[in-house]
Amino acid sequence: MEKKYWLGLKLISVLDSKILKIIDYFGTAEEAWEAKKNDFLKIDGVSPKLIGEIIKKREDIDLDFWWQKYKSLEIDVVTFLDNDYPSLLKEIPNPPPVLFFKGDLLKSYSEAIAIVGSRRATAYGRAFAEELALNLSRAGVTVISGVARGIDSAAHKGALAEKGNTIGVLGCGLDVVYPPENKLLYRAISEQGSLVSEYLIKTEPFKWNFPARNRIISGLAKGVVIVEASEKSGALITADFALEQGREVFAVPGNPKNSLSKGPHKLLKSGACLIENTDDIFEALGLNYTSNSQKKCLTNLTEKELKVLNFISWDLKYIDEIIRELSLSSSETASLLTTLEIKGFIKQDTGKKYLRIS
Repeated sequence: MEKKYWLGLKLISVLDSKILKIIDYFGTAEEAWEAKKNDFLKIDGVSPKLIGEIIKKREDIDLDFWWQKYKSLEIDVVTFLDNDYPSLLKEIPNPPPVLFFKGDLLKSYSEAIAIVGSRRATAYGRAFAEELALNLSRAGVTVISGVARGIDSAAHKGALAEKGNTIGVLGCGLDVVYPPENKLLYRAISEQGSLVSEYLIKTEPFKWNFPARNRIISGLAKGVVIVEASEKSGALITADFALEQGREVFAVPGNPKNSLSKGPHKLLKSGACLIENTDDIFEALGLNYTSNSQKKCLTNLTEKELKVLNFISWDLKYIDEIIRELSLSSSETASLLTTLEIKGFIKQDTGKKYLRIS
């Protein structure tokens, strides 16, 4: 039941940064929870004012109620002193003393790569992140991201499509779905991997939570991939944490005229590894993996399907443009595009635009 007392100490908000110090002094979380006022006075750096706040807040907490509440939500607790606390995360400056998680993967994952980027990602960026995550997953590598819109969601979906492992790190409590449209993605991640947060339940996704969240994303991984990011993107904060933590930083180049290429290009100029596929990641990290990426066979396409695919290429094309340039009827073009999308060669973006993804 030691974890219950770690939860109790976490519920005392004024203690958060001093939890490890206090437990180190008392020996166990239970003893720290039961300690008297005079016992706290012997700890360096704990002022009488802080002790008064600790005692008052502790008296207001029904610890049994909160412990059962977490159990009913199927939220588990892992502490810094547990054997199954992620070993890479222990190495970072200011590691979270308590992590809350849903799912079992957090206890057992080994190699992991984080993929992060813009919430306003282009169709190309989302497609690249999804394919990269899918191929990492095929190789047995866990994909970590932040369950945000855009690149994060695409990365999780790519890993899940291959039925691989993925970890989503949240900037809110595990009972809060943010963004709200990711409800099904939340569920899939918790069933196939783990959702992780250092925040208590009922914690809303305040903007100041996310930089701290980002240090966990990079801290859990051996390297961080940045796919599309503006110069002031939160993804660059994750890259900064990665460098501070001694992790490798990878960046995906893009169109130099696109503002979302500014972040990755800035990182590349500063020495980040340029990547085009998973093998670039494995080579840079010295990992003995093969991507085993399964390229779809073009010989299975009809002549007209291949003609449309080659025209679309890797840039977005409007359906009207395809009809005009290839001299096809509207109905025939729509049929060919539907077939290519079903076969996994292209993806439709908003505004009847299409992008080649394989």
